[in-house]
Amino acid sequence: MTRDPIDHAVTEAERRRSVSDRDLSASVEHFCAVVRSVCQEWGLTVERWLQGGAGTPPLAVRRADGSAAVLKIAETGALDVSVRVLRAGGGHGYARILAWEADRGALLLERLGHDLGNESSTLGGQGQVLVPLLREAWRVPLTCGHPFQSKASDLLAILADLGPRYGSQHEDVLIVATEYAKELAASEMAEVVCHGDPHAGNVLRRGEGWALIDPDGFVGERAYDLGVVMRDACREIADAEAFQPGAARPMLREECRRLAEPANVDPERVWRWGFVERVTTGLYLRWFGHARESATFMDTATLLAN
Repeated sequence: MTRDPIDHAVTEAERRRSVSDRDLSASVEHFCAVVRSVCQEWGLTVERWLQGGAGTPPLAVRRADGSAAVLKIAETGALDVSVRVLRAGGGHGYARILAWEADRGALLLERLGHDLGNESSTLGGQGQVLVPLLREAWRVPLTCGHPFQSKASDLLAILADLGPRYGSQHEDVLIVATEYAKELAASEMAEVVCHGDPHAGNVLRRGEGWALIDPDGFVGERAYDLGVVMRDACREIADAEAFQPGAARPMLREECRRLAEPANVDPERVWRWGFVERVTTGLYLRWFGHARESATFMDTATLLAN
């Protein structure tokens, strides 16, 4: 007998809860409680669960008319800002919303194609797609985003909390990241509604173009989003260093300049955001139970800090 795909998704949600140091109980229990009723009431047939999502997995579904979509379920309130940003985007730069129910935190989105990483593995290639896409996404009115609060201060809090727990082998990296975050916090600007996590996995193919998914949607500065783009070049950094010791840092500095220039952003600011994000992401991944991925971020941060 073929196992119910919803059962598969529930098992995956439970697995994620079991390996994470973060308490995911509330989000997993909510997912399990409402996923079947949402699918029944919306006439959705679940095909499989998808990779991604910090807690519960998104679901690939079919609507009653046969069209493909993606269902996300989160605790009540968790997706409210993201939905406001997606609606304001109206399909320009962002994925389109098909249905939304705030009370159950159920969001149905158009199903897009493969992610940007499948077509381009280099920061240069990804930047050619991401910078124009972000410039389009940054047109969302500031009133649609989460009101401005210092993102750098949030990252400082992560460094202070998770650094002692998971970063004891990278003390020099933590010192540099903390210094950068303090400098950024002192001069942070409220410029745009940031996507917040524009890595290649959050950029999906839509026909001949691309669309962003999963915006955090907070008011911040353009350099922050570009710093996140910089953050995920782990393999490229490691390859450059393996080919020629000492080459990783100047290589990434040049890529930073190429990203910043068309967005009219200070490359040094992008560099600092990117470094802080690299370190805090490494700590965060360890918190979620992804030790191998965490080590990749922390090791590349060490190369860049020296």
